[in-house]
Parts: sequence; structure tokens; C-alpha cells
Amino acid sequence: MTKIKLPSLLSFDRKLEPSDALMYAGNWNESIQNISNTQSNEKDWQPITISKRQNRSTISSYKTTEEDMTKPNPVSSDSEDANLPHNKDTLKVSFTLRVVGNIGTPYACNEPKFSESITQKIKKFSDENNGFSTLACRYAYNIANGRFLWRNRVCAERVIVNVNFPGLDYPLSFNAYEYSLNDFEKNFDCKKIQELATKINEGFSDKISFLLLQIDAYVKLGNGQHVFPSQEMNMGEKKKVLFQLENTAAIHNVKIGNAIRTIDNWYLDAQFPIAAEPFGAVTQRGEAYRKNKAEGDLYSLMQDWVNNANLTENQKNYVIANLIRGGVFSGEKAST
Repeated sequence: MTKIKLPSLLSFDRKLEPSDALMYAGNWNESIQNISNTQSNEKDWQPITISKRQNRSTISSYKTTEEDMTKPNPVSSDSEDANLPHNKDTLKVSFTLRVVGNIGTPYACNEPKFSESITQKIKKFSDENNGFSTLACRYAYNIANGRFLWRNRVCAERVIVNVNFPGLDYPLSFNAYEYSLNDFEKNFDCKKIQELATKINEGFSDKISFLLLQIDAYVKLGNGQHVFPSQEMNMGEKKKVLFQLENTAAIHNVKIGNAIRTIDNWYLDAQFPIAAEPFGAVTQRGEAYRKNKAEGDLYSLMQDWVNNANLTENQKNYVIANLIRGGVFSGEKAST
């Protein structure tokens, strides 16, 4: 039997589509915990604006000469910053998440045998495993624990995450600190986690034609405290430029998505979950945890699966998580 190779044209469209997240300032009060009132107090939340900071800085780069150590940095320290106002103690982060079905069918593929095989493999997996329940539970867990808040979650006094979708009388409300960033087993069987996961799984499985989640996180930080929008790539410049939409501090949708898909603790000698990536790359650590076939990279596992190799359930979940991530996964062009 001829081995099916990776197509020279292969891509999958993203199945979790987060919006950019807008950042607002307000005060912690009972209405945050009384979820029936959270939709009625929108006037209490004001957009967080980006401010300019012009500070004198020192030269502190590696191998700075002794002569330069006490000189002001000649590079402008003109940068941007964001804070809660001094009469506001709580950050609100709001975004939507659209869940898309038809998992497993390539968006583009120039090899029909590969397309047919991967589609059949994933359909069989779905039929035998209640859809994509393991993945849906992990995505739900990362919403509940507020991982998408990144540095805004660190050392906050309280973090509440509310999730709303059609059919609910009141939003599902989660105390984010009750759900671990490193252990998916902590409160994994929580009724609200399972309810959210079931809805996400239905979206993946095409049981509903359209699913949009409204997600609002409330973070009690303290009056005037620093908040952390996304930072724009500013190549060749030293100053910090922060992301904003409509004059409101914001977090990039890519950063939100990266947090939600931080579910891969199936790689070798895993110590913490990482985002589902073809090579398990974590740029902050300068490490790739799935560099090759021995470590279980996406391309090797995907090619093995379409050629009927015996993959573990965890390996299959990892492959599907990457297809949900979406991207171009083409192989080598055929030689002429």
C-alpha cells in the first residue's frame, strides 16, 4: 500500500475565533457577584485609556562600559502605559468567542487521499469519544480560570469570570482561583465547567448552527493599579507601544486564543501545559517541546494517523487541537 504523504498544499481554518478584548475600569461591588445584575451596570465601567510616559532611564544592557553606566540612556524612553484611575479598583476585560464546527475537513488540500483519510479519522474519533469532549473541557477550563488575563491575573485580590450564551437565564460565573493554571483535574468535574464544555462541544460537533460566547472577567487589583494590555510589535524602536481599540486599552485576539488553547500537557516529561502548536514552541522560554518525530511533532503524528498507525488518545487529541488552532501545515513540494 502506497504511503500517504503530507500534501504540498494543506491548511485548516481556525475553529475557536476570539475577538479582541476591551479593558474597562470600575469598582468591585456586589453586582459583580450577583450575576443577575452584571448586565445592568454597564454605565459603571469606563474605558481604560493609554497614557504616555517620558522617563529618564539608565543604560543597563549587557557589557555596558563603566563610563556609560551612569549616563542617561540616549534612546528615548517615550513609551505607553495603562492604569486604573485612582478612584477605581477593578479591571473588566470583555470579549466574545465564536465556536466553529466541521473539524477535520481541510480548508485547502491538493491531495484527495490525504483529505479523505484525515476527515474519516477525525469523524471516527468524534463518533467514539462523544465528539471532542476532552478538548472542549480543557478550553472551558481555561476560560473559567482566567488564563486569558495573562499578567492581569497575577496577585489580584479577586477574579470572577462570567460566561453567557443563548439559553442561559444568568451567565455561568466562575471564581477563577478555584481552577488551576497547571492542573486540569482541580474542580474539573464542576457542574458549570461541564455545562460550558458541553456547549463548546456542541459547537464543534455541528449540533448547533452558531455559538457565540460572551466572556467578561472582573479583576480586583486596587485603586490606580497598573494593567497590562497587549504590546504591539515595534521593530527597530525602543519605546513601548500598547494596543488599543476605539481609544480603549485592549488585548489582541491572538493572545486570547493562545491562552485558551494552552491545553497540551501530553508532550514528553510535561511539567505544565503549553499552547497547542505544531512543534510545541514556547517563545517566552526559548524552547520547543515537540521538535521532532521522537517528541511527537504535529507533522509526524498527522502523517502516521492518516497511514493507520496506532496513536494514543492523547496524541489524537493533540493533533485535533492543532487543527482547531488552524494554520498552513503543508509538506514538501513534489519534485519535478
